[in-house]
Amino acid sequence: MTEPVHFAPWACCAQAPGASTEPGAGQGDWFAAEVPGTVASALRARGQWDHQNPPDLDGQDWWYRTSFATTARMADEPCALCFDGLASLADVWLNGELILSSNNMFRSHRVDVARVLRDENELVICFRSLTADLKKKRPRPRWKTNLVNNQQLRWQRTSLLGRIPGWSPPVPAVGPWREVRLERAPVLLTDIQKTALLVGDEGVVSFRARVASSLKILSARLQIDGQFEELECEDDVLRGELRIQHPELWWPHTHGVPALHDGKVIIETSAGPHEFPLEPTGFRRIEVCDDPGFAIHVNGERIYCRGACWTTNDIFTLGGTVESLRQDLTLARDAGMNMLRIGGTMTYESDAFYRLCDELGILVWQDFMFANMDYPAEDAAFAENITIEAKQQLDRFAQHPCVAVYCGNSEIEQQAAMLGMARELWRNGWFGEKLPALCSLHHPGTAYVPSSPSGGVLPFHTRTGVTHYYGIGAYLRSLRELRQADVKFTSECLGFANIPETETIDEIMGGLMPVMHHPRWKQRVPRDTGAGWDFEDVRDHYLRELFNVDPVTLRSFDMPRYLELSRVASGEMMARTFAEWRSGHSRNAGALVWFYKDLWPAAGWGIVDSAGTPKAAYYQLKRAWQTRQLTLTDEGLDGLHVHLSNETAEAVEGFVEVQLLREPNVVVARHEIALKVDGRALEMRSVDEILGSFFDVNYAYRFGPQSHHVVIATWFSAEREVISESFHLTRTRDPVAQPLSAEMLDAKVEALCNGRYQLTLKSDRFLHNVRLSAKGYLPDDNYFHLVPDRIKTVSFSPCAGVSRVIEVYVEALNVAGEISVEPRSASHETHHDT
Repeated sequence: MTEPVHFAPWACCAQAPGASTEPGAGQGDWFAAEVPGTVASALRARGQWDHQNPPDLDGQDWWYRTSFATTARMADEPCALCFDGLASLADVWLNGELILSSNNMFRSHRVDVARVLRDENELVICFRSLTADLKKKRPRPRWKTNLVNNQQLRWQRTSLLGRIPGWSPPVPAVGPWREVRLERAPVLLTDIQKTALLVGDEGVVSFRARVASSLKILSARLQIDGQFEELECEDDVLRGELRIQHPELWWPHTHGVPALHDGKVIIETSAGPHEFPLEPTGFRRIEVCDDPGFAIHVNGERIYCRGACWTTNDIFTLGGTVESLRQDLTLARDAGMNMLRIGGTMTYESDAFYRLCDELGILVWQDFMFANMDYPAEDAAFAENITIEAKQQLDRFAQHPCVAVYCGNSEIEQQAAMLGMARELWRNGWFGEKLPALCSLHHPGTAYVPSSPSGGVLPFHTRTGVTHYYGIGAYLRSLRELRQADVKFTSECLGFANIPETETIDEIMGGLMPVMHHPRWKQRVPRDTGAGWDFEDVRDHYLRELFNVDPVTLRSFDMPRYLELSRVASGEMMARTFAEWRSGHSRNAGALVWFYKDLWPAAGWGIVDSAGTPKAAYYQLKRAWQTRQLTLTDEGLDGLHVHLSNETAEAVEGFVEVQLLREPNVVVARHEIALKVDGRALEMRSVDEILGSFFDVNYAYRFGPQSHHVVIATWFSAEREVISESFHLTRTRDPVAQPLSAEMLDAKVEALCNGRYQLTLKSDRFLHNVRLSAKGYLPDDNYFHLVPDRIKTVSFSPCAGVSRVIEVYVEALNVAGEISVEPRSASHETHHDT
């Protein structure tokens, strides 16, 4: 194979829109730029990005340039410049000759440059001003959306990230955001189409690709896990089909092993063999039951889909390294997420993202990049552009078993319906007919949803189809309405302004004291454009409901306490919602939280902050997303019900214990029953049945003062190990903070292998929302309730580049002060908050 060509360092500069029509015509000051990357990432690298005063990137032309040398090549050797993504209006010159014009950041381009190539080459790209292009006169839309400021963005094939004023940082995508490379070799394999289907018990791999070669091709074969099939070669196209009997299946990690099978194409030429590795192949069967809602089945098993909506690893680059993606996706997998949705306001992700989801067993719900607007699908040029985009992306995604659901767009049908448009205008022919046909052709064996949300009398009704559920959240509804809403599947839900950890708050405030009404803070609190409230107001509503405190008074006079309670309030509401949805009373088949990761340091929708640090809500949801899960639901006058879900294939034999606790540590009642939960099964029991007597467990009858304050339900294995536990608090008030004493809590830290540590805790009383912090380390659990005299162990893993000895700080909502624990000694120091 020919050695890869290395580009000289890239540089970029700004220029007034339209000032130059070709390279070398008076461009401005050049500065270094990374490629792949964006103008914003180049400015950040120079220390010239300020979120408080961002530059108008769309208002200028941006020029990029580099050079490269090529060595002598064989006659007729294939040679092409490849551009995997140019954002968004781009002209490309090689050695002064215009070789490409692109108006779609989601399309890749491959340009034969054999004729233009020299020994020394200059490559120049100009990204034209989007603002200038938006001023061109075009037909008006049939409706307008508040999502964006300029309705003519509907004509542009670019990401809306950075261009949504209500919740996106002002960091628009401009520049060569995906790889630019020169491919030259005696044999090149391009336009690869590979699909894998289950037909009965047989795995069928279909393959098609275009081959370019300066050598004589003698034969070609497809090989998967040691089995191979000869490929036909006609008109420079390879095609064939390989069948594998009883292949090991790919499963989402919550239900089995995500088995993958290595493969390659081997082309025999007159100069010897050339091998081309393929994406690993996974065999799985995707089916959707849509009566009356929407439920996904994988390999014949109904999957409870839970997870979040993916944003981007880094809004400046719109990508991430394999290492950073692995960190984020492993955190998602470890939280119990088995599905991530890439929404239509974001970008199509990199091959590395889908490859990691394949490996980790995470399903992907993939929107096409359309949202809210009235796109001109009837325009011939626009239609051709988006058709090529869809085909290219589908051929990429089809190689990944993780991609299970395609969705035409985000909220277009909802937007049209909410504005009172006639039903026939909600869905055009592109989303209703052409796009699903392309999905079926290029990636068979997947599901298609025309719009998220859609189905029912109105697209956003909750009882049918796929909905966006913000009843708990933006619409301030009560938990008691969840059964009435009867949500079947929600592809986004539960948006809260989740408070980050202290280090992130310090970054937001720039060293200033954290004050929630400060402009630096409020700028980053998400809001719906045009609304007179934001999602901090939403969180405050539930803070009052959960803790019986006045948020305004609390943050006015005790900001630290306000942050402590607010940090856990949003996650508590989400966890309680999932407890209902995963119960035996619910028909819910899936729910994806709106935003996995924040786009910038903020009290944003993300359950993980923009640096990848989990917030309290992450851990609270992690405990609600277990594969073997115990939850409690409040049934009013029928007391409490306990629900045990076992998603694994093996039965679990063990015990269910219920104890009633009067704080701080008085056990009022305790009883257990032996219980077997079959594989892929859910069992439900009444707490009254387990206790065998009436204790008014949820304080519904209120005959006199409460006898207990906490109901603790625990699922033990046969070996008495805790599988899952759940808590019901019978009073809604701010837990009283007692002075911390050394006798309250026994804590010690021990070193494990690979730089990890284990913290062991034991308390003589019930502790509310125990918070652990250790600079440079991430705990595998946090913000948990601690049962009196029950040993709790938490593992800490070092963050990248950390080698310091761990020091863990432990605090809880109902104790005043904290303790610090180090591994040098089992003893610990106690110091009190001031």
